[in-house]
Formats: sequence, C-alpha cells, structure tokens
Amino acid sequence: MLQRSQSLFLLGVFILSVLLLTGPLAKFFTEGGELILKHSGVVDSEGLKLELATWPLTAIFALVSALSFLNIFFYRNRIRQIRIAIFNIFLCAGMTGMMFYYSWVVSNTLHSSHTIYLWRFMLPPVCIILLYLAFRRIRRDELLVKAYERIR
Repeated sequence: MLQRSQSLFLLGVFILSVLLLTGPLAKFFTEGGELILKHSGVVDSEGLKLELATWPLTAIFALVSALSFLNIFFYRNRIRQIRIAIFNIFLCAGMTGMMFYYSWVVSNTLHSSHTIYLWRFMLPPVCIILLYLAFRRIRRDELLVKAYERIR
C-alpha cells in the first residue's frame, strides 16, 4: 500500500537508514593524520582499519532499516505497525546516542585535535521525525476505522 502517506514516511526512513551504511559518519584530526569513523570501524587516511569494534552500529543501522521496510507491509495490522514504529523511534534515539558515544571514544582514545561530524550524523533525528509522522498517520487510520465500525 504505497499510496498511504505513512508508507512513504517509512520508505524514507528505510532509505535514510541505508544511507547510514554507505559512508563515513565523522572525521577526526590527530597528530598522525586523519581518521574516519564508519559503521564498520575506524579507518585512517591510508585505509588501514584500527582496533575498535563498531559492530553494534552496523547492527542497529541494519535493524532500523529492516524494521522500517518490513513495517510498510504490515498495513493490515495497524496496531502492530504502531508498535513497530514506536520501537523504531527508540532504536533511532539509541542509534544517535551510539554514534555520539563512538565518536567520543575515538576522540578520547586517539587524542584527536578536533572532530568534524558529517551530514550522516543528522539522519537519525530526521528518521525520528519521519517515524513520528508515520506513527500519527497510522494512529489516525486506526481511529478512523474504529469510528466507522462504531457507526455500523
């Protein structure tokens, strides 16, 4: 049911969360050069991967994208769709916190002089807004169906 506006919002969340899996999240400048934080780890300017396990970032990015994509197809069960949207909002908030945590860890352990957060850092708050809009539209549909059944 892609003609429903909440499905378009959920599709937008899916696309934005897949974009988080494609590139760098932040850049750190140290005495030895430039470090890049990606979902798969920290990479230096020569492409060598540093010893920092960021697999929770990869897992939460993939989970948010999978849940938002699957939530599009639960249009027959709006209550389940509402619950998954709320759970996805909390996951996106946790994703934002994890991104800041890993950037703080890299900054403190590798003694970076300054940090540049790239545009992908703004995607989780946008996902939260889109999920909230989808939640409101799903709830509005559910209330409309309940009101229609009450009239019959």
